[in-house]
This record gives sequence, C-alpha cells and structure tokens, in this order.
Amino acid sequence: MNAGSADGGVGSIASEVGSHPSGVVSPQFEVVIIGAGIAGICAGYRLRKAGIDNFAILDRDVDFGGQWRTNTYPGVAVDIPSFAFQFTFFRNPDWSRVFAEGGEVQAYLLRVVEQFDLRKHAKFGVEIEREVWHEEGGFWSLHLVGGGQITARFVIRATGFFLDRPNGDIGIPGQDQYEGQLMPPNAWDHSYDYTGKRVAVIGTGPSAVQIAPELAKTAAHVDVFQRTAVWSVPKPDFALGPWRRKLLNHPQVQRLLNLLLFNIIQGGAILVTAASVPVAKVMVPPAEGLVRMLYRLWLLIAVRDRHTRRQLLPQYGFFGNQPTLNTTFVRCLNKSGTRLITTGIEQFTKKGLRTVDGTDHEYDVIVPATGYLVASDIEAFPVGAVTGKDGFDLGTFFREHKLQAFGGVTLPQTPNRWMLFGPYSWTSTGWPGMKEEDTRHAVRVIAEARARGAHIAEVTQQAHDDWHELVVRGARTMHWYLVERQMGKFNVKRTHFANSQKDNPAIRPSFGFRQSLWRHSLHFVPSEAYTFRNSATGSTDGVGGVRSATDAPTIPVG
Repeated sequence: MNAGSADGGVGSIASEVGSHPSGVVSPQFEVVIIGAGIAGICAGYRLRKAGIDNFAILDRDVDFGGQWRTNTYPGVAVDIPSFAFQFTFFRNPDWSRVFAEGGEVQAYLLRVVEQFDLRKHAKFGVEIEREVWHEEGGFWSLHLVGGGQITARFVIRATGFFLDRPNGDIGIPGQDQYEGQLMPPNAWDHSYDYTGKRVAVIGTGPSAVQIAPELAKTAAHVDVFQRTAVWSVPKPDFALGPWRRKLLNHPQVQRLLNLLLFNIIQGGAILVTAASVPVAKVMVPPAEGLVRMLYRLWLLIAVRDRHTRRQLLPQYGFFGNQPTLNTTFVRCLNKSGTRLITTGIEQFTKKGLRTVDGTDHEYDVIVPATGYLVASDIEAFPVGAVTGKDGFDLGTFFREHKLQAFGGVTLPQTPNRWMLFGPYSWTSTGWPGMKEEDTRHAVRVIAEARARGAHIAEVTQQAHDDWHELVVRGARTMHWYLVERQMGKFNVKRTHFANSQKDNPAIRPSFGFRQSLWRHSLHFVPSEAYTFRNSATGSTDGVGGVRSATDAPTIPVG
C-alpha cells in the first residue's frame, strides 16, 4: 500500500485532533516512531519496557526490517561478525555463519518484533513528508505524503544511517532512455535469469562488491565500473558446524566476544581522541604506508593481472572511508568474462552506458550500486522537513552551523523529538548496538517527562553547546585525518565519515572507558540536561490528555 492510499483514513484521523471530551487539544499518540528498521524496532522495545504502550511505528514499506527487508540482492550479508550484529536484550542463539547473510538477519529482526509484540503498533504504507511542532499544544504534527497528518506528543525519527536517494536518483543522466533491465540492489528481481547476459555493475561500494562475484558465476560477461578504488580486505567467513554453532552462539560466549570487540573498537576511538594532531602527522603516514604494502601483497596473491591490481589499489588512507570485508570481489576479476573499468560514465544510452571517452558499452542488465544518501551528510536534512519551536528549521540550521545534536539525538528548539541516526552517533561495532544507545537516551527522557506529569521536554542550550564543544574538541584529530588529509591531500569526496561541508559528524570521540561518551545515554542526567514544562493548553494530569492505547485511533493499513 502506498502513502496516497492511506490518505482517506489518515485525513479523518487528523480531524480528530482537539476532539477530546474535556476540550483539551490532544495528540493522537503519545509517541510516534518513524521507521520500522533496526532503530524503530529497538525504540519500540524500549518504550514497551518503560511501560509505554500508546505508540505507533510508521513506515512507508510493507513490513519491519528496513534495509534488511528491501535489500535481498545475491551475496547480501553483514560486514561485522554476527555476534555483534544483534540486540543485547535478545541474542540470536542460532547464527549459521560467522557473518550472517541478509535473509538470516531479516528473520532475526522479525523474531524480535514478534517476541516483544511490536506488530500491533505498526502502520505500514505511511510516509512522512514534514514534521511541525505546535508549542501551544505541546505536540508534533506529522504531515503525510499524499495529504493528511498524524499528531504525537513525542517523535522518535528512526530512519537510520542509510537513506534512499530522492526519486531513486543514481546521479547518471539518461536513465529513462535505457531499454534493458535496470536492477537496483534494493529492488532485486530474483526471477531474472542472468545466464548468457551482459551485465554492468556501477560502483565498488559495500553492495557492489557483494553483488559482482555472485553475478560473475552465471552471467556471460560482467563489467564493474569503479570511480574510486576501495579497501576490500579478506573476510574470515565460514559456515558454523554443529559444535562451533553451539559454542559461538552460547549467550555468555556471545556476550564476551561482543564486549571484547566493542572495547577494541572503542579503544581505537580513545587513542585517536587522545592523540594530538602533531603526533598524528608523524605517526599516520608510515602506518598508512605499511597498510598499503600489506594490501599490495593481498592483491598480488588474489589478482593475476598487474594492471587490474594497480587499479584496485586505493590512493587514500585505510580509514578514509569505511573499508569493506570481502574475499571474493577482487578474485572474481580473474574470470575471463569479468572486467574492471575505471573510465567515468557520461550517461545511459538505449542499449547501455557511454563512458567519457565516447565508448558505448552494451548491456542486458545494469546494476546501479551507487550507494545511499547517508545521515552524516547535510543532504539528509532537507530545508522545510522539520519545523520546530518559533519557526526553527532544522535543515536551515544544519546548513548554517553544520551537523550537531546533544547526545547525537536532539537539539534545542526541537522539543520532544529525537533522531536516530544523528550527528556523532557512531558509537559501537554494529547498528543494533548504536541504536540501543540512542533509544536509551530518548526513552529515559520520555519516562522522566511522564514521571513529572510534563508535556514538553527540551534540551537546554547550555547542555547542547557544552556537548557539541566537547565532541568537536575530541574529534580534532579525526577531523585532520578525515577532512584535511583524506579530502584535502587525496581528494576524497564525501564519505560515510566526512561530508560535503568538510566536516566529520559521524564517529563520536571518547575520552576513556569510564564515563565513556560512547555510553553517554547511561551517564547523563535528564533533569540536568533538559527543561520539563506543561503546554499552554494541555491538561496537567499524566501526559496532557494523550489518549490511552485502547482509545487511540487506528490508521488503516490497506
């Protein structure tokens, strides 16, 4: 069901705002979670654990899972060990591989949904176009694509890190004139037969390096178009036999392995935070030289053709962008029908692609694996999408002052609202761990507001400014490495870690293991960081007249 078909039902719901018997302006839901992927599932669990049952999980898709539901392309799998890609509150006792495949991850996420009875809160086929704060009533109006609106006291925007580009834009002109089969990774047609076909894979990001080796098994010819070489290091993946599965999936073993990996990764962040820029300038170049030498050795072992090996060697540093774990990608380029092309693409043609040197390449299938819009970039926050208190526009603020948010989740002038993934929210080994951190923050504040009988919770300007000064100061060496060195010296474009504003608002620094910034949601005190108040028109009992779960209106789902 699309958002437009929900309009009739949602429109009638919008008209109910203010119809509370007492005459008090009252939102329809206490909490609305936008997004039903990993972050949305985690937020739903947190709310239920806190005793909050009047919430809705809204998503434009047809089921839970987010990118793990939509990305079913051949070869899709996690790029961190399975034991680290799960929630600590519901561990999977039966991972079948060291690095789980996509279908297994999606099945796990759906088990979490059923375990905590989240499906009853889900409303699919609903897409939010913009969010508007009502100060007098102390709630958010969520305006829907196709018309209508939903209101909520609190909003948790749980749309994650990887976001679809507007209108499916892949950044190459002439897409509409191509007459062959276009196969986006997030809309894969599994009925298509690649036997004997000529295929182009555009990109060498995480999806592309998983897709290309799988297609090379059956297609007659596969061309991989590479704009920028990537670090694609061997992946120690294998199926878990009975005794290994029993050992590695034991809850205590998983807990210890996850703790070990988390502390190793956080330890790296602590070292980088502690290191001064002058020290980094001395230490980094030889370290990168050593890594480059080891990678050359790997390519020498894995790739037969000398020219291809040279094309596959990145010019930027190992952490200039997120490295990929994949053993099969570079090896698949040894196949006689597989080729790496580094000439830039000018446009689509009716039969394929034209490169900037004027050469036309004909293909039966083109896979545009050009990546996602990521939440660390300014383009993820359109002007006009979020309007807070006193006309505050989140997109405009970020364009003028760069990305920032207290605890990585909220800002002054946007009361009762948290975003997952927000600035400086990279705080763990895997997305489930990061979202546990962010959702803990949001639900702790909501619980505090409920305990106080308050309608509105807003982070103070002082708390926000102190936090932002702290993370920017802690990330100075990261900024030198990611922006000044990688973007400046090696001409790296925007990455997961550094954006088009030449800023690095993804990875959160940490000053130590105790009172770690990576575990800020455990340590901060809501009553010190936030102000709590009542709305001008809301009642003073409970949460200001928000309907109970049994009285909350139902959004039609089809």
